[in-house]
Amino acid sequence: MRLPLVVAFLFFALPAVAQTGTAVTFTTTATAPNNIVVSARGDCGSTLRFNWSRTGNLCNGGNLYFYVTTGTCGSQPAATDLQLDAVTGNTTTTGVLTFTVASVLAKLATPTTCDSQTTEVTFKLCASTPTISDSINLTCSSTYSSVGTPPFQVNYDPEPPSAPSIGDIIARDSALSVQVDNAEADSLVIVELNALTTAGTDDAGTGEVTEGPTLSFRKASSEGNVVADGLINGVTYRVRAKVQDEAGNVSEPSAALEGTPVKSNGLFDAYKNANGQEEGGCSSTGGGLAGGAVLAALGLWLSSRRKVS
Repeated sequence: MRLPLVVAFLFFALPAVAQTGTAVTFTTTATAPNNIVVSARGDCGSTLRFNWSRTGNLCNGGNLYFYVTTGTCGSQPAATDLQLDAVTGNTTTTGVLTFTVASVLAKLATPTTCDSQTTEVTFKLCASTPTISDSINLTCSSTYSSVGTPPFQVNYDPEPPSAPSIGDIIARDSALSVQVDNAEADSLVIVELNALTTAGTDDAGTGEVTEGPTLSFRKASSEGNVVADGLINGVTYRVRAKVQDEAGNVSEPSAALEGTPVKSNGLFDAYKNANGQEEGGCSSTGGGLAGGAVLAALGLWLSSRRKVS
């Protein structure tokens, strides 16, 4: 009968298990898939806003720290972290945190600015507090724990993507289909067109070419060619392509190419327009008009769909 007494003694002699006692949930109105907020150079000085709410109790005399770090969550804020707030006691259970990427960059071990930071940097929004060593008296231990579940990550990406290239321009009726190559995956492809007009002549006998207003067409890089429609047949357009990454950075434009929409009636109509014969089956295919018209019409019809460079 003595064995249960020994077991009971050993049970009560064990130290209390350390507990955090509190948990913090962050929310934001910013677009943040998988708790990742992406910021571009143009947003460096814009205010990021996060709401927080807390459940559970803090240990006696312990602070609940809110801070931004390029390291890991789970300690007191360091000198290179941006401290946002410190809450003591169990009265305050909700709040709002605001900061800018610029303020985070200024706290780095090697401080930078929006203009001088040229590479991508990642940091986290953290909440940490001392763990509870005694759950009855809510005594603080010397160990801190991350209590922000889950932490938000902010990616500051100031680098524009590389310029794409135009692989092909296919002429269509009142439209141009533009094949854009070397675009980053998941980027947005932007095709810009300017109608070209000729005014006057110079000494070389060529007109002065001017560009009309910019027309812009967009499509995800994974969705194939960008079709620029609503164009005027017979008018030559100067075509350039850009790409925009997830952070909103826009590349330099591609080299400019030219394309001209053409009215297309199909191959058979092109053959008839070249004085081909509608009837006759397989008879007239020698060196006469019909056979030559078929080849000429085919060449005309295909060349109207090739890239104009």
